[in-house]
Amino acid sequence: MSHIENRLFRYFVAVAEELHFGHAAERLGITPPTLTQQIQKLESELGVKLLRRKGNTKVVVTAAGQRFLASAREVLRQAEEAAAIARQAGRGELGSLELGFVISMSSAGLLESWIGEFQQANPAIDITIHTQTSMEQIGGIVSNELDAGFTRMPHKYPSGVRGFEIYRQRTVLALPRAHPLARHKAISPAMLAPEAFVSTTPELDLGFSGHTEAVARIGNFVPRVVKRDGDFIAVLSYVALGYGIAVVPALLKTTGVANVAFRDIATDPAPRTSLAFVYGSDPSPSTKLLIRHMQRHALRNGGKGAAPPNGSTRPKGVARPVFSRVAS
Repeated sequence: MSHIENRLFRYFVAVAEELHFGHAAERLGITPPTLTQQIQKLESELGVKLLRRKGNTKVVVTAAGQRFLASAREVLRQAEEAAAIARQAGRGELGSLELGFVISMSSAGLLESWIGEFQQANPAIDITIHTQTSMEQIGGIVSNELDAGFTRMPHKYPSGVRGFEIYRQRTVLALPRAHPLARHKAISPAMLAPEAFVSTTPELDLGFSGHTEAVARIGNFVPRVVKRDGDFIAVLSYVALGYGIAVVPALLKTTGVANVAFRDIATDPAPRTSLAFVYGSDPSPSTKLLIRHMQRHALRNGGKGAAPPNGSTRPKGVARPVFSRVAS
């Protein structure tokens, strides 16, 4: 039956269901003589009688026609399903996404808040998430290994990468709990001049702001960095071991790393850091859907980003998302 045109199946099903050429022709939007001619063509191709006339316009379905009717309906169902899948894929509603994110997002529930709502609205899109530094995400987007990512806000985007700011937060100090400065509720940047620091890996070639350097400029000193790591959890672990003090996003207060105390920076305004949603210059249909979803959270468009770290981060009515896997 592969050589038979789909419209012939549709014509036959209409006549078999209406049992009347005139009614079937009206349903199909063609004339009765045209419908008769097309049914005769179908019967000729199959070499079997499918319908018998009963009077001028009424018909009965033959035994062979009854058997063929079930197959014809299945062919039409499969054709409609294939067309629907193609339309879904074209709109980006069917496909997959490879997403990167910085660890502070997950620890505070931001990824769950933003992507959970998107996944609920687009359940046919398979999402794989990767814990990566901002630099790794930018590289993954440029090499087409990632579709999009959630990074620290760069001063400028490299060629082939676009993005916008989605979340802004203050920075805080992370200290070993036994550190003398931990007795203060807020610590002046000038008090930090003699201290050792644990910081993130430099990302200056892409224009990412350095948290430690920003506070040091306010305190008018050059920071003595003794340990660096691209992972904020590792940075906090070094702090817990007593290597030094770290300047970190306030979101990390929710990580629960033992032996670490968080204190405010006594300056107004406090240094702030931002998160950006980034993607390639030639996004896939599924990525375009995610871009439109995230644009509602863009700060430049009046979006509010996510809920505060100490608030509820999952939108009301949005179930906890289940991702296909988490790659590190």
